[in-house]
Amino acid sequence: MKAMANGSGKGYGRSKLSLIGLEFKKLFMPKRVGFAVLVLLLGGLWLYPFNGLYPGSEFKNWHTAIAVDMEAKYGDQIDAAEAEQFKRSLAPKVAEADAYIRSTPAFARADLDSYERYVKRSGMANGGTMQLWRIIQAGPARDLFAELQASFEWVQYYEDDFLNTFGMNEKETKRIAEITSRDWVSVLPIGFLGDYNSTNLLNRLAITAMLITSLFVMHIHIGDRRAGLGEIQAASKAGITGVFRIKVAAALLAGTLVAAVLLVALLLAYRFSGTWSLMGADISQKGGGFFWYDMSFLRYMLVTYMAVFALCWIAALLTVFFSSIAPNYVVLAGAVALTLILFFEGDYFLNPMLNNILSVGLGRAPFQTFIELAVLLAISSGLLYIAWKREKGRIRW
Repeated sequence: MKAMANGSGKGYGRSKLSLIGLEFKKLFMPKRVGFAVLVLLLGGLWLYPFNGLYPGSEFKNWHTAIAVDMEAKYGDQIDAAEAEQFKRSLAPKVAEADAYIRSTPAFARADLDSYERYVKRSGMANGGTMQLWRIIQAGPARDLFAELQASFEWVQYYEDDFLNTFGMNEKETKRIAEITSRDWVSVLPIGFLGDYNSTNLLNRLAITAMLITSLFVMHIHIGDRRAGLGEIQAASKAGITGVFRIKVAAALLAGTLVAAVLLVALLLAYRFSGTWSLMGADISQKGGGFFWYDMSFLRYMLVTYMAVFALCWIAALLTVFFSSIAPNYVVLAGAVALTLILFFEGDYFLNPMLNNILSVGLGRAPFQTFIELAVLLAISSGLLYIAWKREKGRIRW
């Protein structure tokens, strides 16, 4: 009897996994996968910050290009001697810019004969250099001037000692002092972290992942009802409770797959963009962007991307809840759309959470975002429990 019981338990376990797999396959029917791909293609501009990784000759990101060259020469940490060496290396390019300015009549008419004077004039409110800038942009020295501008901005960033700790508590001030006391700075370029962790990639990947998860999971209950399977399931307690749990497991698996696929796409984008050598650079920077922990950009990206997984699980749970109570697809689609809008519209909910993960300042605890996500997961699970109790009320036996 004991052997039979064990065998029966194993068989039930295998059967349950098979049912989860069946529900999972139903969610990823070819027509639904095709629709999700179409949504991604039509909304491709939504992920436009990926262009920062593939700027091309017309939109070259010189800050990133310079950082890649510096990493190759000095490593991912730059000390004072290396910074000075980099500054001296700009002299030949400055001389080339001087020669271009002297050979261009428009600069002579503006009484400018050197790159230094042109930069000073450009910084004035009424410098009158806009026409000169247009000439540079249309001429052969466009890349030279863009590279010099980015290079000197980096030098200024390294030499700038300004630090604003207004409103910070003692723990935050101590952490920032620890970072600024270093005798080196990270080679991570200006804006590189912001391109990922501001209102750009991370936020857009998160809402894209939630949208696609919802698109796949929407049919999970309402589809069975439209096919007439709801009444059959309601004929027994096992039909209601068992199927409901299986559908939840399949929905969570779907959300995990969606987040994982987008993560692979993100890593491949960085891998083949020419910026992979910067993945080992420390995220905390002297000029701002302070974080509670010392970690490389790659490790930071993997840690913070866990928020996308959590948001996909939240989207999956909420969509299962909506699918179980919505009378038709119009109401279901409206509920899903409204939920996503509430999550990401404005700067009151998810945007601040995703923009400041593990960062120092704003009175934030190190893991505040993950605690908030855990609360959202708990709320979503609570709504799902209500739907499950409602489904059990339909049992006819």
